[in-house]
Amino acid sequence: MEINETPASGEEEDAAAHNGGAEECGDAPAREGDVPAAQPADLRQDTVNTVLPPKKKRRWIWNLVLVAIIALGLWGLFGISGEITDGEGMTFSEAMSKINAPGAVLLAAVVLGVMVVDCLKFCFVNKAVIGRVRPAVAIKTSFLGKFYDNITPFATGGQPMQIYYMTTKGVNVSLSSAVVLIRYFGSIFAFTFLGALFMILGVCFGALDGNQSGTLIQVVGWVGLGVNLILPTFIAFFVFFPKLANRCTTWFINVGVKLHIVKNKERVMAKALKIIDDFVSSFKIIIKKPLWLVLFLLCCFAENFLTFSVPYFVMNAFSCELDGMFIAVISLNVFATFGVSFIPTPGNTGVVEGMGVLAFRTVAGATLAWSVLFWRFAVYYIYIIIGIVMTVVDLIVKNVKSARRGQ
Repeated sequence: MEINETPASGEEEDAAAHNGGAEECGDAPAREGDVPAAQPADLRQDTVNTVLPPKKKRRWIWNLVLVAIIALGLWGLFGISGEITDGEGMTFSEAMSKINAPGAVLLAAVVLGVMVVDCLKFCFVNKAVIGRVRPAVAIKTSFLGKFYDNITPFATGGQPMQIYYMTTKGVNVSLSSAVVLIRYFGSIFAFTFLGALFMILGVCFGALDGNQSGTLIQVVGWVGLGVNLILPTFIAFFVFFPKLANRCTTWFINVGVKLHIVKNKERVMAKALKIIDDFVSSFKIIIKKPLWLVLFLLCCFAENFLTFSVPYFVMNAFSCELDGMFIAVISLNVFATFGVSFIPTPGNTGVVEGMGVLAFRTVAGATLAWSVLFWRFAVYYIYIIIGIVMTVVDLIVKNVKSARRGQ
């Protein structure tokens, strides 16, 4: 995915509806000369590039599809859990009565911690790349990315929108791309590393022992891990063995041409090399700032660790018996998450709920359906709600400003 090019569109609505037309309080917009002199020449520009928001053609169709997929996922969640528990699952009121206050507070703290750490990632990368923390911009960039990732297949919408939003705040497109690419690759690296670690620990400690769906969960989990390792491995290969990587890429593209999978050899090759060059050029910036690099990586690992641990704290809030099962529940979550990560629905909705039910069937007990639902709300639905609220607020601010200008 080539996310640092200027998205082309001639029929977009006003970008403020989705991308923060109003200035954040306490954070003045950057001036054109705010690019730090220490940056590499290929990422330094004297003017702010104009970037248009991604196209919005047929958005209403995709919104309907998203709603349908979410509805299907919820239907599957309660249907599968009902069969597993033989109809002995708890009603909503019964589940709510099982919630304990300390567990609920701890769960809320973990969910808030995920949000704070992701915002800190952008703060640290902003400091390394553009020389300023800009917390208000970092916060909104983070939530915009989460929102658009969660409503687009394969989480492809977040990065372009984050780049666009940063350009509206005075950061030129090259530096905006560098910030987003660094955050993206750091997150992918932490996600796959921790995922592999907890999957191995889960197998060693028998997290899936006694689970009737254990074999299926393990198979799809390891397949998903392999798929997610492709991009980090591809990037690392180009970084450490550039000549060999170029030859291998050329070979694969030639095979694609012969199989009639690739139609334009030169174009595909140029695009692949440009993606790698973007990643490498971006990381050359933060590598020269070891303090910010370390803080950024710590945040990447902290965010993914907290995210993986959310189901444990959900079940803990529902008073489930989880003595000594912290690593086991995280491992089950990782297997379920990676097992559907290659499904192209937004946020893997429609399948991840079912996989979660199969994974947590032996630990959640009668709260199974509600545990999976609250887990999904904490890591998925909440970001859609926040994104909708941001959109509505931006529309109101835009309309108020337009009315004032018209007076």
